[in-house]
Amino acid sequence: MKRITAIALFVVASFVTAGSALASPTVTEVNVPFNFTVNNVSLPAGTYSIVSDITNPAMLTIRDQSNNVKAIEVGLNTSVTPRNPGALVFHQYGDRFFLSEIHFGSSAMGIFLPATRLERHTRKLSHKEIVTPVGMS
Repeated sequence: MKRITAIALFVVASFVTAGSALASPTVTEVNVPFNFTVNNVSLPAGTYSIVSDITNPAMLTIRDQSNNVKAIEVGLNTSVTPRNPGALVFHQYGDRFFLSEIHFGSSAMGIFLPATRLERHTRKLSHKEIVTPVGMS
C-alpha cells in the first residue's frame, strides 16, 4: 500500500511539473528478444505495443501482437539522457530482465518504473546488474 501511495504522489507531482509534454497518447511498438518482467508479470519474448494514457502519460498499457493487454504499469515521468533515445531499458540479473525505463524518441521525456520487490530480491541474489537497452520501431 505504501508503494502505491508513493507512486501516486510521484506521478501527480511529475505530471504537474512536466505539464503537457507527454499529453498526447504515445503508441510504440517494440520487439523484445528475451523474456522479461514488468509489474511482477512475466512476458515472453515478442513484439509488444506500449501505449501511454492521454490523461496520465505515465500510465502504460503493454499489449501483445493479438492486442491483448499483458500488463498495466504506472511509472514516473522523468527527463531522459540522450544515450538511449527511442528505447526500452531493462535491468538484467543473470537471465532475468526487468523493464526499468521507456525513452520515447520524439521527446526528452521518458517514464521510469521503480523496482518491484521481486526485482530488488533478484538483484540482491545476483550481485550484478547489466543495463540492456532495446530500440523501438
